[in-house]
Amino acid sequence: MALHRNSDAETVTMTIELPSLKQREVNVEAHGKHLSLFLDFKHSENHDKGERMVREHSCGKFSRTW
Repeated sequence: MALHRNSDAETVTMTIELPSLKQREVNVEAHGKHLSLFLDFKHSENHDKGERMVREHSCGKFSRTW
């Protein structure tokens, strides 16, 4: 996460890298002087391992407020 404050323009820019997440899985909200980040993700992968098929599923939720 990188946070840049521009006191002349009274703005703050935050850059966050979220690898493997899609834009629809990320929600950002501003409330007064607080900024909240919410993540809600579900991923499924199928792997063919010769005679076997392996399926992996992961899901989770995360939130943070600054």
